[in-house]
Amino acid sequence: MATFQRLGRRGVAIVAAVLFLIYTVAEAAAGSKATTVVFLGIGLGLVRWWFFSFAGRVRRGWPKLAKALGLWQQDPIKRLNEEFSYAWPKITKVKQVPGGYLVRVKLLPGQTPSALGDHTDGLAHAWRVFRVDASSPARGVVVLRAWVADPLDKPFGPAEMGMPGLLDRHETPAAPPVKELPAPARDPWAPNFSSVELGRCDDGSPWVLRLHGTHVLVAGVTGAGKGSILWGVTRGLMPAARAGLVELWALDPKRMELSYGRALFQRYSSDAAEMVEMLEDAVAEMSARAHRFAGKVRTHEPSVDCPFVVVIVDELAFLTAYQPDRDLRKRADAAIATLTSQGRSVGFCVLGALQDPRKEVMNLRNLFPDRIALRLDEPAQVDMVLGQGARDRGAEADLISPIPSVGAGVGYVKRETHPEPVRVRAAYVSDADIDRMVGDVTPGGAA
Repeated sequence: MATFQRLGRRGVAIVAAVLFLIYTVAEAAAGSKATTVVFLGIGLGLVRWWFFSFAGRVRRGWPKLAKALGLWQQDPIKRLNEEFSYAWPKITKVKQVPGGYLVRVKLLPGQTPSALGDHTDGLAHAWRVFRVDASSPARGVVVLRAWVADPLDKPFGPAEMGMPGLLDRHETPAAPPVKELPAPARDPWAPNFSSVELGRCDDGSPWVLRLHGTHVLVAGVTGAGKGSILWGVTRGLMPAARAGLVELWALDPKRMELSYGRALFQRYSSDAAEMVEMLEDAVAEMSARAHRFAGKVRTHEPSVDCPFVVVIVDELAFLTAYQPDRDLRKRADAAIATLTSQGRSVGFCVLGALQDPRKEVMNLRNLFPDRIALRLDEPAQVDMVLGQGARDRGAEADLISPIPSVGAGVGYVKRETHPEPVRVRAAYVSDADIDRMVGDVTPGGAA
């Protein structure tokens, strides 16, 4: 500590000497009054930056915070009269970005990124920000992203985000005539089957959920916003469904969610026996396609004759665990396992939602490559849904606010191609939006 204090005094002395030299030269060139005013302004600006700005506050308190986090290391003895000296990671840059700041830290020899990554909660409290994320873009360097406020704290609808969908196509004003167009502009509302835009990520970028070639599991307690994802997928696939490239099959055990827009689905059921039959029909169609494609096609391309089938199950646990009929439960479990293990290569996707992710309730979690964790009850459930260590990497789904206006639709996504969890919020599809979708695909809007 004595060495640190001495280094601080030396630094101050060097800065004072340099400033005095600059002042002397400036005084000789511009006069004492003008130089004094300029230096006084510079001094006040530096004081304001050091004591009141985020960058100054972070740099000023970094040595003490680094010691509290256990980041100090003992240096070799430099002088015979010194017993010890200490060093700590150095902040090399603080940069303001949309939503917060980036703090670049150079690690000491032997330190790993986890030395800082394990203390993001402590950093957020010390810096008085909403959240801190840690990443390591290069060896020996950690970038801490400090979010000043929650970028996903307010709900929004698809129209507010300008998200492509069936209804928006009719409401988009015609573009003004242009004499010369270098290339035809891509139509964002053209039929798309591979993915849908559901909302936005916390960095402001669109949240696009991949569907073709994968299966998706959504887990969250009652009121977490699972319906926003189910209806968001339905809304996003409507152009392709109307073009005949996609078929939506809905299994609705609760009868209170998907039944509201049942006219939007090519097949719908809320009866236990019928739902199991639908799953077995999907398996039969999947097997027929696989036999037809064998040795001829490696990648499924949707067409009117061979559409992409999305099987939406509102409550998977009812079929796999809570169904009182043991025979139906076994048949449903076998059908879901077959679809999720073999269906994605021939154009089948299972989008399943459930409230309880425990293994005894849903033992097929690993067959869903892409998973979404909305608000959950317990910290251990986060790793059950997103995989081991997901919560330690920042996916704190158990801490999402239970207040609907703040936390509904907020969650973390683990994608097959990107194992790091990403924080997202789904756009809220209202009853009015569903009514308009039904009215658009059925004459007079009659379900």
